Amino acid sequence: MVTVSTRPEPGSRVVLEIEVPSTDVDRHFATAYRHVAERTRVPGFRPGKAPRQVIDRFVGRGSVVAEAIDHLVSASYDAALDQTNVIPIDQPDVDIDPSNVIEGQAVTFTATVPVRPEVTLGAYTGYPFELELPDVTDEQVEAVIADLREQQATLRPVDGRPAGEGDIASVKFVGTVDGVPFEGGSGDRLPVVIGENRMIPGWEQQLVGMEIGGTKGFDITFPEEYRVEDLRGKPAHFEVELLDLREKLLPEVDDDFAKSAGDVEDLDALRREIRDAMAQRAAAEARHAFSDRIIDFAASNASVELPEVMVANEIEILRDELTARLAAQRIGLEQYLALAKQTPEEMTVELREPAARRVKTLLVLSAIAEKEGIDATDEQIEAEIGEQLARHDEPRLREYLASRRGRSYLRMTIRNRTLVDTLIDRALGTDAAESAEPTQSAEQPKEPA
Repeated sequence: MVTVSTRPEPGSRVVLEIEVPSTDVDRHFATAYRHVAERTRVPGFRPGKAPRQVIDRFVGRGSVVAEAIDHLVSASYDAALDQTNVIPIDQPDVDIDPSNVIEGQAVTFTATVPVRPEVTLGAYTGYPFELELPDVTDEQVEAVIADLREQQATLRPVDGRPAGEGDIASVKFVGTVDGVPFEGGSGDRLPVVIGENRMIPGWEQQLVGMEIGGTKGFDITFPEEYRVEDLRGKPAHFEVELLDLREKLLPEVDDDFAKSAGDVEDLDALRREIRDAMAQRAAAEARHAFSDRIIDFAASNASVELPEVMVANEIEILRDELTARLAAQRIGLEQYLALAKQTPEEMTVELREPAARRVKTLLVLSAIAEKEGIDATDEQIEAEIGEQLARHDEPRLREYLASRRGRSYLRMTIRNRTLVDTLIDRALGTDAAESAEPTQSAEQPKEPA
């Protein structure tokens, strides 16, 4: 087992002095010889079978020592971190003298690591604001009822009358600009709900009064803000044929409708169920908003010198998050930058402020958690790992969650979530153990898996 001692350095750094016992040194040399031999072709020997003295003559003793140092430093540094409370925020600066790395002898080296800076906390309780819980209005309840009616609506063929507002028309049309058809300007059996205004302004109203099988020509001008630049402000001509017409029939708002819409006995019970669900959702949203204000309050009252490496790493995380969101929309980052008329360097500058805000949030929350004595237990971390793998079990995520970095991130996430819930419940005068739902802040720093 390695022996480690630590000492603080100016600039939020810690020096780890690590002593590696001779038995470990010999083990790392054995690994180095094996790896060098496996990738070196030595005449007269099969790969990996050349003896040590031959490897020393063939590739040089220095190459073997360098390989041994790589293994020794990597393994010993990890073992040293396991024995300390040091949480590096970047890779270490290792100082080791190769001439002192000798088989059969202990080796001492230092690893200087940047760590979280000291945070000077200000007020993080006694907020000049309160939880704002909105009321659920009758109008909101009735709007949900209206949506439920739309979901249960049926369509009936129209017979004996022309098209009107609210009807669902099936149309065939061809549009031209200056007598020339344009892309997207024609359709065959396109369903149009007259009055929803999904076509260009005034287009759907031209269908009002038409009969099934009837045709109509009309002129209309594209709006100046139309999404297709070449058509903005252009006058166009359309020839339209009404192929089919149906009207929407909404169910009556009565007890039968209520029973079909939910597991209730009557309409009053449905309205109560809707109101309760909306009240719960409003309470959860209000709690989230309250948590964001608490975090902003604590961060604005604290002071800390942000390490550049943390800000740079957070910028990369923000860029990765944006890339993932764009990929879900089948848009590449380069395409996005072209549309935004922005260079990668300009994006980095733009992301710097939100990245710095998230880093400060992380540091302030961590400092408050330490002051409050709040931390995540191994049991909580294991439970979180189990939940994440249950949702998305794949090798890369499993490896990450098992790593020191992954567990450290989960520990931070659980700890900060518990802290925010504690601060909210303290402000509200409630018991954190009785909170209905854990709070996830929009400003919670993230780590890519």
